[in-house]
Amino acid sequence: MNGYVQNLTYDKLFSTPCARDQYAPLPSLNKSSIFSFIGSGDFSLCSDTVKEHLNKTGCTSTTCSFDNVYQPVPIPTSTKFIAISAWYTTFSSLAPNISLSPNKDGNYDFNSVNFSQIKTAISSICNQPWSDIPEPNKYRPFLCFNSMYHWTLLEHGYSMRDENLKNFHIVKSINSNDIGWTLGYMINQTNAIDPQFRPKRLIT
Repeated sequence: MNGYVQNLTYDKLFSTPCARDQYAPLPSLNKSSIFSFIGSGDFSLCSDTVKEHLNKTGCTSTTCSFDNVYQPVPIPTSTKFIAISAWYTTFSSLAPNISLSPNKDGNYDFNSVNFSQIKTAISSICNQPWSDIPEPNKYRPFLCFNSMYHWTLLEHGYSMRDENLKNFHIVKSINSNDIGWTLGYMINQTNAIDPQFRPKRLIT
């Protein structure tokens, strides 16, 4: 966000999993220091920074997404994608800038939206002066980066095209059941179970 200031202590900044290896702090840093981060609102610079962390080089397969992970490219337009949890929280704040409303279930469909429109909306959010936002909620300071990361991940990381957005959905609920990160975590953990140890489905 343009002009937003976040002050972090040494422990808060360097105790995160990301601050390791090449990002580990120098021994000479004062551990009582306060680090101030000031948002520039620069859409292009932020986009380029995100892309640097989605390594598209060194693919040893025929096609990859990023970090040398195999993925068919281009993605078939019939492939369906559903995004949940933080995707929903972030996009629900971005959607008014695209004039996109949720359906009756609170979910977002992208039949009439393209990447260009979404990036224009993100750029507008990023460039908005922080001082012009009267009553920001706790998510507002990070709306610029989170939106940038999500949509750069899709377009640059996964090589999605406008045609793929027609089968892309950001979902709050399915059949009146709220969908969140806990369900995603459970599905992920279930997939990690060796097939021979998975309980058989009961037929009733």
